[in-house]
Amino acid sequence: MTYVTPDRFIADAQRTPVILNAFIGDLSSERAMEAKDGPDGWSVVEVVCHLRDFEGYFRGRVELMLAQETPALPRYDHEALAIERDYQHQNLMEVFTDLLSKRIAFLELFESLTPEQFSRTGMHPESGSISVFDALVQLIHHDLTHLDQIARCLGLSDRLL
Repeated sequence: MTYVTPDRFIADAQRTPVILNAFIGDLSSERAMEAKDGPDGWSVVEVVCHLRDFEGYFRGRVELMLAQETPALPRYDHEALAIERDYQHQNLMEVFTDLLSKRIAFLELFESLTPEQFSRTGMHPESGSISVFDALVQLIHHDLTHLDQIARCLGLSDRLL
């Protein structure tokens, strides 16, 4: 039995909204804007906006890999997007609801793929050649990184390592 499968990572990707909801479900808008992971860090609402937007970017990359032979995958400037889209002043629960609907649709796409489709590749601007499966793994890594960031924003994390 293979341990590392798309199904395992899809199940992990389903957990992100559950954990995120546990962090922000009762969070006031004021706290979501004030709680940051350092003096120059992002607030909780900015992190959730980033997760929402990058959900779409990750999906766009996957769709390119499925539609084209080894496409060049676009680069995104997350700092510029945060400013352009005024992440800091967006409604946290509206952003979370949008993220959730995008995650559901993205997981439905992943669940529909064949093993051959998970093997399709593209050229990532920083990582080089990646597959659709790598993009799924990258999504989980991205989620964990930002869930940890939100935990730090809210004072729920004391880094042990």
